[in-house]
Amino acid sequence: MGVLARLFRAEHDSDDDVSEEDVALRRYRHLLGTAPSESIEQAHAEAFGGLPDPARAAIYEELSRGSGTGERPLSSEPATLARSASRAESRIPGSIESTLRAADDRGGFAGALIQPVVGHVASSPLVSAFLPWNG
Repeated sequence: MGVLARLFRAEHDSDDDVSEEDVALRRYRHLLGTAPSESIEQAHAEAFGGLPDPARAAIYEELSRGSGTGERPLSSEPATLARSASRAESRIPGSIESTLRAADDRGGFAGALIQPVVGHVASSPLVSAFLPWNG
């Protein structure tokens, strides 16, 4: 069992209950609440840049649905999406994850959208300094 899995072990009955995805998601949530928004935005821009155009289009659609005037992304460019997502997260914690899940569901990506974004951000050197553990 890895260091991260041991940290979250108290929440589970056995070692087998903690998947890599669970660990990455907990790490991601922690980072969203502790790392500076500029670092979060940059890590998301990198993650969004690695997605295919249809995936970014789905994120764009979801961010457009949930954003107020002035916070709606102007395009599906990675930096623009990241800026909009970061602003939404500042206003409503948990909104990036909700947006990614909704885009995943509506676009029929079956987790192929949220997993790479969460994984990239959770392992990004840009935000790793804000983790309370080495990992």
